[in-house]
Amino acid sequence: MTKRNPALVPLSRDHHDGLLLAVRLQQGTGALMRLWSHEPSWQATFIVEFYDRHLRRHFRAEDEVMFPAAEKHSPATQSLVAGLTADHREMERRVEAFRASVATATREQLAEFGRLLEEHIRKEERQLFPAFERTAGTDVLAALERQIQSYYALPT
Repeated sequence: MTKRNPALVPLSRDHHDGLLLAVRLQQGTGALMRLWSHEPSWQATFIVEFYDRHLRRHFRAEDEVMFPAAEKHSPATQSLVAGLTADHREMERRVEAFRASVATATREQLAEFGRLLEEHIRKEERQLFPAFERTAGTDVLAALERQIQSYYALPT
């Protein structure tokens, strides 16, 4: 496994936490985690809270800083970025549906959210980030690091 450029480390840390959530959701009643409930309404509430505490800031940092930088400095990633941006909007739509009615969340909806989140993270980690790291210069990466850090300095 290659070492991630420091500019992208905050995003990758978030990805780790997101993957933990995604796997739990996909495991359904087979998830064996402390402090985890198999109750769909509890899981839907957890997703909403996870979004509010983590994903909202993460998506903003990617939408406003990472994705524009990737499109500019790694032009071959433009279609990938378009798909990743669409994923953000789809996950936000699903979070708002959970927020509107956690009581009606189904195991299938939760597992599907987990699949979407996992696929999205894997695309960023395996495709977008390596392509960007290969093509962006050190000055671009340093500027990106400062910009991304500013999102993580703000309260959630």
